[in-house]
Amino acid sequence: MSETDIIRSTIMFTDIVGYSSMVSRDEKGAMKLLSMHDKIIEPILSDHGGQIIKKIGDSIFARFKSPVEGIDTAIKIQKKLKKRNSISDSQHKFQIRIGIHTGSVIEKNNDLFGHDVNLCSRIESIAPRGGIAASNEIINACGEDNSSFSIRKMGHVKLKNIPTPQQIYKIYPDSQEYDAETPKSLGRRMRENGVNIVNIDKYKAE
Repeated sequence: MSETDIIRSTIMFTDIVGYSSMVSRDEKGAMKLLSMHDKIIEPILSDHGGQIIKKIGDSIFARFKSPVEGIDTAIKIQKKLKKRNSISDSQHKFQIRIGIHTGSVIEKNNDLFGHDVNLCSRIESIAPRGGIAASNEIINACGEDNSSFSIRKMGHVKLKNIPTPQQIYKIYPDSQEYDAETPKSLGRRMRENGVNIVNIDKYKAE
């Protein structure tokens, strides 16, 4: 497609936690891990209607036909990796972060551009290790179809190069993981990881 269109779309970014450090320690081993990562994730994306827009290093940029499909895919990816890590030795374990969002994107030359693409990328960057971070827009877009997963507010987060703080949610693959974490412990973990959570009632735009 060479023409430019503005469309509503559900988009996802993923990346491997600490991959740059892996490359600096063992470049050959890191490349093998990346190949293994692709073999695990790409079939799940394909089986659930996901379209890979492009790969950027260890990151995958994909889109989906619906918000529910996108979230279900993210959950299945994290469940698959959790199961795999539980039976792998430490050398072959890895975690990924997933950010997911629904918004208006510019489609041109088989690629997607625009503010909402940048926003989704920033959401992925603050997702917990082995976790899923979602925008307020995608949670609202799911409506009553969110009964298959659990969510918890991470708070309003000031994201890099995004003027307005965004209400971000953490999506839990199952109720057991949800029950194992409290709002207080989630907030503490986010702050320890450098996530800038703001009081939206007192926040003043730069």
